Amino acid sequence: MTTLKKRILAGLVTLAAAFSTLAFATEGGGDNIGQGSEGFFAGMLPGPGWYGVLYTNYYHASRFNDSHGNSSIPGFNFSAEVLAARLFYMSNLKFAGGRAGAFAIGDVASLQSSSASGKDHRNGVGDITLGSTIGWDFGAFHPLLAVDIVLPVGGYDMARGLNIGGNYYSVRPIVAFTYLPANGIEVSAKITYTFNVRNADTDYRSGQIFHFDYSVSHAVTKDLRLGVNGYYVNQTTDDYQHGRPVDGDGYRGRVAAIGPAAHYQFSKVGVDLKVLKEFAARNRTEGTSIWAKLVVPF
Repeated sequence: MTTLKKRILAGLVTLAAAFSTLAFATEGGGDNIGQGSEGFFAGMLPGPGWYGVLYTNYYHASRFNDSHGNSSIPGFNFSAEVLAARLFYMSNLKFAGGRAGAFAIGDVASLQSSSASGKDHRNGVGDITLGSTIGWDFGAFHPLLAVDIVLPVGGYDMARGLNIGGNYYSVRPIVAFTYLPANGIEVSAKITYTFNVRNADTDYRSGQIFHFDYSVSHAVTKDLRLGVNGYYVNQTTDDYQHGRPVDGDGYRGRVAAIGPAAHYQFSKVGVDLKVLKEFAARNRTEGTSIWAKLVVPF
């Protein structure tokens, strides 16, 4: 088995902070993006007040692809069960004509992995994400700007086979929008770019990552909306360890996903359900992610 494959198995999987669906690129095969968590109305901000957002995610993959898209680890299986909560505050403050808000995200997870070399399991608390946002409403078009800061407070030990925390800071600028004309069509996207700080324990710096979640849907009834959600993730710079590109080529990963999704509005409470199938994975797992999201005003 190559050194890189041993490192994948030894490091799988950091689930740092943002209720990851597990991007499976960069150090140990993990990141903290949370791809697939958003979609419907990604650019729309609520009215002033406090909101709770609860996310549940189940992810399973039975293959880890190499840089050519070939399955590269015999007997590979990985699954993650994640429960995450976002506390969101929308203020009455306005800047540049936009409305301002702030949020915090935390999660707990159960991870299981297996391969021809053995099995591992880990339960624990992940890292924390803090953020702020500002959004505008221009008729049917609703854009916003935001930033995530990932704090490495989750469980981590470089000697473990699985880790819930990542042990490194990340900063993530975000641009999102929703187009919602009167004909019932909704088009949304959340676009992010992640900068990662070096993991001091391993002298490993994960590469920068471009990502977007997307949604295209139509209102079937006043309360029910059906459509397609998905995501795309592409690592744009190399991973480095001890001053050298990892695996000689920087170990860059990418993946895309698409699947059916539904949104239902129970009075003031919104519920999203989606099943997203990954494809075209490189230097990552390729699997299926099932999401449920609940938004509750306080």
